[in-house]
Amino acid sequence: MPLLLGGCVAGGSSGDGPARKVAADFFALLASGDTDAIAAIISPDSTLVPAVLDKEFYASTIARPTDAEVVEALETEPGTTYVTVDYSIEGEDRSIKVAVVEVDGEARISGWLDETLSVGPLRAPGGFEVNGSLTVGELEESIQFVALPGVYSFEYVDPKGFGTPDPDGAETESFAVEFPVEGPQLVDTVPPGVKALGSGISVEPRLLSSVEDEVTRQLAQLVKDCSASALTGDDCPARLVTEAAEGGAVDRTSIIWTADTKQVSVPSEEWSFVADYSVAFNRVSAGGRTTLDARYEGVVVPDALGKPVLEVAR
Repeated sequence: MPLLLGGCVAGGSSGDGPARKVAADFFALLASGDTDAIAAIISPDSTLVPAVLDKEFYASTIARPTDAEVVEALETEPGTTYVTVDYSIEGEDRSIKVAVVEVDGEARISGWLDETLSVGPLRAPGGFEVNGSLTVGELEESIQFVALPGVYSFEYVDPKGFGTPDPDGAETESFAVEFPVEGPQLVDTVPPGVKALGSGISVEPRLLSSVEDEVTRQLAQLVKDCSASALTGDDCPARLVTEAAEGGAVDRTSIIWTADTKQVSVPSEEWSFVADYSVAFNRVSAGGRTTLDARYEGVVVPDALGKPVLEVAR
């Protein structure tokens, strides 16, 4: 979008008629949802991606501009005019400055102020699903997302179904984001766990509490099965098996595991886990107590039914 410069020419001019008309047409088409016709009046320099001009996608917005009125046109330089348009959305009054440029002798919509929402960088797989169909966001990267004026539904979606932005691990619902984007509105609409800063949103998801409970349960089962094998079985950490075998057979009835730390994080595309323990036990043929360190680590993956399963590194 062309830069809006200070010291602009005030008031209208005899040449601002096409700019006013295309701005009025633009808002009439927004109200009707005719994105095919909108695409025809968008300038080639626009940052809109084709997906946001899909008719079904825009029809799924929570609200679209209505009752638009062109109130002013300012030509900032030859071939570029900013048109001020007042309109309503969900009963609230709004005002927007639309950049209109000349393309092959025709007035075209180039963009508007505050058109961009910064998304990310995300700290987990997945992204924000917009209007239930378009996913935006990149792992460890920030992207710029531009949408037509309107109110859109956003919801963080983990493709594995394990993550949530909620700090307590609860499932969350979608929230509304209005375009053009204004920071104070974002702060008022984002749910707990979604961070709004300026005209951007980001999220650092954690496991759903139900998934974390399942991770804890499966770790406890691994510990139980390892003890049942007297620290020799495949369910034991390999290093623990090696170190426990060095002093002779272990008395399985004497084994006590103490959990030191457990952490689930997302340093890559997977939910990774690390669980550290202290394992104390007696030998069958020797006196005294032995204590060794043990660690389970790996990733949490979905099984055929989508349920979380620990894939332990051996």
